[in-house]
Amino acid sequence: MFDLTKIPDCIVNKLENSAWTFDDLGMSGSTILLFDKIVLKIERQSLSSKTETELLLWLEGRLPVPKVIQAVQQDGYSFILMSRLPCEPACSDRNLQNMDHTVKALAKALKMLWNIDPVDCPFSNSLSDKLIQGKYNIENGLVDINNLEEETLSPGGFSDLWDLYNYLMKNQPILDPVFSHGDFCLPNIFISGEDVIGFVDWGRGGIADRWQDIALCVRSLRHNCIEFGKYSEMEYERYKRLLFDCLQIEPDEDKIRYYCLLDELF
Repeated sequence: MFDLTKIPDCIVNKLENSAWTFDDLGMSGSTILLFDKIVLKIERQSLSSKTETELLLWLEGRLPVPKVIQAVQQDGYSFILMSRLPCEPACSDRNLQNMDHTVKALAKALKMLWNIDPVDCPFSNSLSDKLIQGKYNIENGLVDINNLEEETLSPGGFSDLWDLYNYLMKNQPILDPVFSHGDFCLPNIFISGEDVIGFVDWGRGGIADRWQDIALCVRSLRHNCIEFGKYSEMEYERYKRLLFDCLQIEPDEDKIRYYCLLDELF
């Protein structure tokens, strides 16, 4: 937990004089303070934190994202003070109880990303870049083994992380570059009914394969349907089918599996 007494004065001076709460919904490893109308995100300085700040500024007017109020790097930490999005993430209890609306909103969100011309985007999150970073993460012990899917390292899966990495290197799919969120999970998409209110957590954003976001969306949809929404496997499959019907494409299970496996290294 970050020592809150070390928040830079220039940030403290802009904080609302009101109660705040910790946001423990996501899995980014950052410290997030929620105020009534603003959010302070604190994390160790990294390429991801730098990308998020720059992407939020670049996306203003292109997508509904938090407005950066102030961004500071100090003592090895990144501090982003930004506006707070209204409404709730797609994984809220309310949204999980209305899955037809939620799935339709998720499909809209994906299409909104794809409508941004990738030619104009100065940020890359390409497969080759991710494989290089994935290898670095393995070499430096940055992969959280306890956070992997149960089947990834199992008798029916891979023997170790290097076995997984070698599979990813040898089975790279044909790419369909689009503008990508990079971590398209339900906690990062804010919705109201079938409407998309905004996107958060942009540290992995940039140009990537279309199936990067689709795969993580499908995985997150399954986790939230079955583990938190208490839906059956059959009900989840119906919502998954609805997602692809809304996207007007057929699921490519090989690419979905590939990008979910790739995400294990991050």
